[in-house]
Amino acid sequence: MSSPSGLKLEGDSALPVQVHFDTLTQKATLGFVLIAVLTIGIMTTIDEILNVVLAHLNPCGTSDCLTLYEPASWSVVRWLSAVFLAILCVLPFALKSMYRFAEPGLTNDEQSMLKRWMLSSATLGYLTLFALFYIFIPKLYDVGDSIHSDMGLTAQYDAVSLFVLALSVFWGLLITYILAFATITSGALGLITENNQDWWRIRLLGIGGLVLFLSLPGRWNGVNIILLSLMIVYLEFSIRRSIRVSNEIYNPSAIFDHEGRRRYVTYVDCSCQGVAYPIDTSPEHTGLLRYESLCDNIGERHHLISMVSKHQLTDVIIGGCDASPLPDSFQETVSSARCTLRGLDLLGLQGSLPNDNIQLRREVSIHLENVVDPWSSKQRFDACMGQIKSEEKLSLTFVDAKQWPELRQGTLRISGKSWTDEEKNTIQP
Repeated sequence: MSSPSGLKLEGDSALPVQVHFDTLTQKATLGFVLIAVLTIGIMTTIDEILNVVLAHLNPCGTSDCLTLYEPASWSVVRWLSAVFLAILCVLPFALKSMYRFAEPGLTNDEQSMLKRWMLSSATLGYLTLFALFYIFIPKLYDVGDSIHSDMGLTAQYDAVSLFVLALSVFWGLLITYILAFATITSGALGLITENNQDWWRIRLLGIGGLVLFLSLPGRWNGVNIILLSLMIVYLEFSIRRSIRVSNEIYNPSAIFDHEGRRRYVTYVDCSCQGVAYPIDTSPEHTGLLRYESLCDNIGERHHLISMVSKHQLTDVIIGGCDASPLPDSFQETVSSARCTLRGLDLLGLQGSLPNDNIQLRREVSIHLENVVDPWSSKQRFDACMGQIKSEEKLSLTFVDAKQWPELRQGTLRISGKSWTDEEKNTIQP
């Protein structure tokens, strides 16, 4: 998809937004037409279906204690039940169509997560429906009726209320289960992290609470308040249990820049097929990912995009090159995720030197700290000074050109592109 504010995958088609809206409209229209046709067909036998269900819900065992106080409401129950059954019949096809529509814009992890929770939620949803209407809700009504009998009361039950309460409980549990299962699956796949947990929390709790509040009858009655409260508590518990720190990334901590924005910085150790100097550790509060060759391996680029999306990374700093050899489509993908892509050009610093060169190691450790944004110039200066020994200050050579000069023993090369003359004079007066 082409969206300036959303993640654009490298292999995603650059189609206008209107094309996606047209496709979505066609699929939604087809779904509504199928539901309407099935509803009309089910209405021909809805009385027999409701009679069987009502026999299970009736706590008396006979129809003498059932009363219809509002005949018009029974017509509403008949139509709603027909619509509900039609939705249950169309649901498997709707889920398959939904997955096909979303598949081109999903990463591999997101595709796997979507498949799992769709299959599981649909299967367990049907089982929950059966168990509620044929086991749990009838047992609840039997308990209530026994209490009335023990007190010597003659109970009369409203048939409409029996159905409405059962449907409300089922609807609340179904929404809670679908959202909770999606949360648990996302956490198992590493999609929910410490960095983006608030993003998931706002959407899961907000969407679930709003849907439940607007769809339950009676709005603020006691049963609805209990269902809504239980859903929020359980979803919050699911989110907390689902937060993961991925084994593939040393989780970065938030760094606040000079504008007060939260930044999540991750260094990428791209070995360029074993040629570039390896990054064993990254600066404090930053993450670290390792790849063999991002330029040649589209699978590694997809994985990096997945990490950017899951961990809400704002800055990716590649070690091997200066990021310019990477495909333009990949750089556009990273930019669409609101992430800045840069490179340290360790290949240029290394030249033909072997990885075990002691002086090269010293220069690389300084080079990793010699980064401005999100760090300030003072933070960069202090970090570099922490890597430079006192006796080495006079042996520093600031390199302002793009091409690195050959290494000379006893002289440490350091990039001076972002250094002011005052900072340089502070080290070498």
